[in-house]
Amino acid sequence: MEEVIILIISIVAGMATYIVANILKRGAVIASAIITLVSGLMLPYFFPLTGGVLATAAACSSYAGMISLENALNLLEMAVISLMTGILFIAAKSAYIGIGGRLGTIAAISCFAWLGFKKVFVGLDEKSEG
Repeated sequence: MEEVIILIISIVAGMATYIVANILKRGAVIASAIITLVSGLMLPYFFPLTGGVLATAAACSSYAGMISLENALNLLEMAVISLMTGILFIAAKSAYIGIGGRLGTIAAISCFAWLGFKKVFVGLDEKSEG
């Protein structure tokens, strides 16, 4: 059950960061900081046993939410990137504890994987049309 909550939190945090950064035009760093702060304050309160892990997952997904409008064109794309971030977070949850850069690396891998996916499949559509 914890994994399902991590995936939901990841999607919500990534999309919220994307909305604050790109739609509300507050900037990626401020957006990620706001989402990380709110998550860090609220999730441990509402989920006493797993709140720390959930807040960490939200922070990780907020880093992915810092992606630019050119690379994630809409909220649906951001939801997919956030879901990928949540899956990678779950897979790497017990790896490299205490090593800096783990969350940012997970976020970057998710964004790069999405960009690669789009390039491969958009490239296939362009080749079949032309």
